[in-house]
Formats: sequence, structure tokens, C-alpha cells
Amino acid sequence: MKVDPLRDWQYAETVLNARTPQEVAQVALRAARAMGFNHHAYVMKQPALGPQDDNDFVCFHDFPADWARARYEPLRAKRHEDGDARVAHVRAGMPATSWNALGEVDHTRRDIGQSARKLLRSAGEHGLNAGLTIPLWTPGIDWAFMTLTTDATSDLRALRTTLAPMSYFAHCLHSALRRLQGDAARPALSRRQREILHWAAIGKTTWEISTILGISESTVYFHLNVAADKLNTRGRQATCARAVALGLLSI
Repeated sequence: MKVDPLRDWQYAETVLNARTPQEVAQVALRAARAMGFNHHAYVMKQPALGPQDDNDFVCFHDFPADWARARYEPLRAKRHEDGDARVAHVRAGMPATSWNALGEVDHTRRDIGQSARKLLRSAGEHGLNAGLTIPLWTPGIDWAFMTLTTDATSDLRALRTTLAPMSYFAHCLHSALRRLQGDAARPALSRRQREILHWAAIGKTTWEISTILGISESTVYFHLNVAADKLNTRGRQATCARAVALGLLSI
């Protein structure tokens, strides 16, 4: 797999300038192919901040449907993510890693490598001979990673030269998606709503907030409910957390 620094930078720059999540996915496909990978996936899980929050799981890929159903869609459920070697690798703070269907894994803990063997054997049975897994993290998420696979080699040495450029690209992609996700889900809160959420976030009661701001408790409740509707949350803790995550509130 040949590394071309100029080409790799151009893909990173392109994805950073993407205007929609769909454009990000298209750039990811082109970058993966240019680097010699047959398939790729990006997965991100963030805390569900309320019972109405259905945007906590983001996944796009070009894997065969049966592999995606078996190995990616189940990660929506906590019971599956907690037993997944890829998620464990991310949560352990490990760096980007290369792996193959023989069970060889670079740069991970021994126990994680051992738990990954069944997954890697299954990957080989689906023609996914080797690949990279790149951990990603930013504030406001539980975990994220990008995986790229190839059927051309099982030699980890052939993959190691791609670790640095693809890791940088994956982080650019993740940053672009987080920006676009924030832009798409960033409602406008009024000054009064931000004031009330600020005091709620630092633990003030409804009565205390009404006293501080010189308004009635019913007015405090009203603004809290409006803010929750805008942020698609329930309860003041979830509403404050969502506002902080979107950069609408600082405490």
C-alpha cells in the first residue's frame, strides 16, 4: 500500500470542508479506495440525553449487508458494545491498530487482542483479511472508531505505513461530522433560557432561580420546558447536558 502525502492531505482537507454528512461519507469512500482498502466503516456512540433522543448512534459503511448486520448494527445496544473488542480498544485509550484474520493485532492490550480473535476469524471468513481500527474521541461522546479492511494482504507490515495518514484522515472526518452534527442539531435558545439553564446546571432549584432572576417559578418552569422541547430532551439535567454538549451553555 503506497502512501502519497500530497494525496492524503487533499482528502483530509476535502473532508474538513464537507458541507453535509453525506459528503463526508463520499469522501471517506474515495480516500479508503485511494489508499488500497476495499471496505470501511465509521461508528460513533454518544450518550442518549433523553428518551426522545434517537441521534445517539451514527454509522456509515460500505461493508456487505450481512457483515454490517452482524458486526455494526448490534453496537446500538449497550449489551453488545460492552462485549465488543473494538469498543474495548477505544475505551482503553489504545492507539490506531492494524490486525489480520490470523488473530494478530498491533498496539493493544493482550486481553483485548485475545477477545478479538473470534471477530477476526469471522472477518477472514468474509474475505476481510486485514485492516486498521482507528479509535476516535471528542467531548460529548462515549466512543467512536473507523475501520478499514483489505483482501489484498494479511501482512501487518504492509499496513503499518498507512496507520499515520489514515489515522489523521479519520480524525479529520470525525471532527467534520461532529461539526455538522452540531450545526444540524443546534437550536437557538433565548437569553433567558440560557440564563435559567446556567443556574439549573450548577444546581440551583426552581425557587432559587426565580429569586436570582426576579421572575416567578412558573416562568422558570415555562422556559425550562421550552428549552427541553428545542433540545429534544426531558428533565433539567438532560437539557443542561445537551446544551453544554452543543456549546450553547458554559458553566
